[in-house]
Formats: sequence, C-alpha cells, structure tokens
Amino acid sequence: MTGNALLDLLVIAVPAALVALWWTGSRARELAVQHARQACKQKQVQFLDQSVALSRMRPTRSSTGASCFLREYGFEFTDQGDFRDAAFVTMRGHVLQKVHFPYTRDSEGNRIYVH
Repeated sequence: MTGNALLDLLVIAVPAALVALWWTGSRARELAVQHARQACKQKQVQFLDQSVALSRMRPTRSSTGASCFLREYGFEFTDQGDFRDAAFVTMRGHVLQKVHFPYTRDSEGNRIYVH
C-alpha cells in the first residue's frame, strides 16, 4: 500500500475498529430496546417511540474481566398518556445492568420518586 508498515496497519485497523464498535453498539441497542419494552410492560406503562437513544458510553470490564463498554440508553414512557417521562437502560457489553424509572406509583396512584 504505502510502503510504511505502521501506516498500512493503521489504514486497515482504524476502519476495522470503527466497524466493530458500530456492530457491537447496534446489538447492544437492540437488546436495550427489548429490555426497555419488557420493563415498560412489567410496570404497565406505555413505551413511547419504540426506540432508545445512547446518552453515555464509557469503557469498563465485564464480569469475566474482558474489556467492553458501559452504555446508557434513554427512552421515554407514559403512564396515563398525559406526560412523557424519561427512563434509562444501562448495558455492560450485551448484558443488562439495570432499567431505571424515575418514579413508581403507590396503591392510590401517586408518584413516588426514587433516587
């Protein structure tokens, strides 16, 4: 290619790394949508827009010690159709860490905010 071995390696490695990052990210996003949809169904709220959006990503280690990314996805839901509320799905690699809703409802229907 260029005659410089290091430059040739970079020309191949950088695009390959970007494709791998996109590939693993798209799978993690698909799983986050499934988890968000399932959590909304369990909480008996409506999952809005049928999508999640990446809000944070940082490198971390998986439970086995392998390098992976901790991704936080935001999504919106409504419980009575009046307001849109935000919640989050946290994925470590392709493993669900948690689904966080900002509040829950008591037996009388009042919001109880969780921190």
